[in-house]
Amino acid sequence: MLQNLLLIIIFLPLLGCLFVSISKDESPSKSDNAALVALWSIVFNIFLILMLFSYLDLNTDSVQAVSNHMWQISPKTNVIFGVDVLSLMLMLGIHFAILIGILSIKNEPTNQKSLICFALLFLFSCSGLLSAVDLFTFLAFFVLMFIPLFMQIGLGKNSRIAGRFFMYNGLGAMMLLLSVTALYNYRHTSLPINEIADIHLNGERGIWIWSGIFIAFMFRIPVWPFHYWISSATITVRNPLTFICTNILPISGLFGFIRFWPASIPEQISSLTPVFAILCVVTMLYSAFRAYSSVSIREKLFSYNFIYYLLYLLGVFSPTDILQRNLAYSLFAFLLVTSALAMITFHLERESLKSGGALGGILCVLPKASLAYVLLILAAVGFPVSGLFWNNFIILSQILMSNIFIGTVAVLTILLAAIFLLQSLYILKDKSCLFLSGNNKLSDIDVFQFGASLMVAVILFLSFIKPLWFVY
Repeated sequence: MLQNLLLIIIFLPLLGCLFVSISKDESPSKSDNAALVALWSIVFNIFLILMLFSYLDLNTDSVQAVSNHMWQISPKTNVIFGVDVLSLMLMLGIHFAILIGILSIKNEPTNQKSLICFALLFLFSCSGLLSAVDLFTFLAFFVLMFIPLFMQIGLGKNSRIAGRFFMYNGLGAMMLLLSVTALYNYRHTSLPINEIADIHLNGERGIWIWSGIFIAFMFRIPVWPFHYWISSATITVRNPLTFICTNILPISGLFGFIRFWPASIPEQISSLTPVFAILCVVTMLYSAFRAYSSVSIREKLFSYNFIYYLLYLLGVFSPTDILQRNLAYSLFAFLLVTSALAMITFHLERESLKSGGALGGILCVLPKASLAYVLLILAAVGFPVSGLFWNNFIILSQILMSNIFIGTVAVLTILLAAIFLLQSLYILKDKSCLFLSGNNKLSDIDVFQFGASLMVAVILFLSFIKPLWFVY
């Protein structure tokens, strides 16, 4: 039962993608049929994920609901799927994020059908990656993840940015492929990720293999010098759904580190941890000061995402057997907050064009957007109204215990992130900056987007009281 339920969760978005691709187009820029198919697929999958939670033993962090399928090729390869609380929390958060993303492009002048189709394919690859137990399955979905996202970015008619995005992610995928191929030479069969520690990779060969895996995951996380590709791709996208999907991609790198890092990375690679931790906090500081000086609320949101992913990377470098669940709870709340903020941010930027591009005071005439934005900003900056508060506190305390200098800089950066988010809220609520031209009346977010924002606020508040409130 559990195995079949897991397979349905993984492959249902792919089936939805096929139905969306053959759905009827109402107009070049609007496709309600495609949106309805996607929304029903995602909502049904969320219901199945909640059912799967109720079947799991939540007192253990071991992988459960394992589904094993033999692929008759040489070398023999098992395709194995399984989940634990970490992977299910991330899977649930990603489903909610893409659900919000689809609602957010309802009024966007974009090719909605193509965007929704690629978003469902991206969701399929995310679910497959998060439930992959063996190396081959993990590699296949790791490579697949960036392809539909590359197509989404390409729809924005920015071929240069899309090409750079493909090059960076393709290089990271190639490095992981080479490392996994080298590991296959030791067993000549499929290898579960948790058994990699049993392989003794001594000497120069072990350093090369683990370095390849390490760098492949780093390519997915926006830390210097790997940050440029994701910043250029994210800031220049023209619709909130692509922005949200691009924001989800670094989770594949974090999840890879969590699965591979604790017992498997050799001592030679582990000794480089302080160097990468310093790179993380330096990049966090740079991003925080850049966002503080920027006037674009989209850039401020991107910098917030940037900073928190690096914070979670520092948490992964700490003992993940302690922080694994806290990382899962924080990332779940983080995905909901950032996705809902992206939906409202793009709406505000589009409406500001009606008044000459001025954003100052715009929330004063958009009451529903104002209420939703205030609630989400309070959650984002760390007010005790969501699961982000306690779990980020625990992660920061663990980082401080591991390295007082790095932890202090991380706390300072989080404080700066809170300041520039509150600064953006002040600008958007400042009546003295309000400028309306002629008869151009601004439109508030619609009832579905407002309902999604309130749903996020309620889920965040309940997760603050108890992270797994929906199963206990």
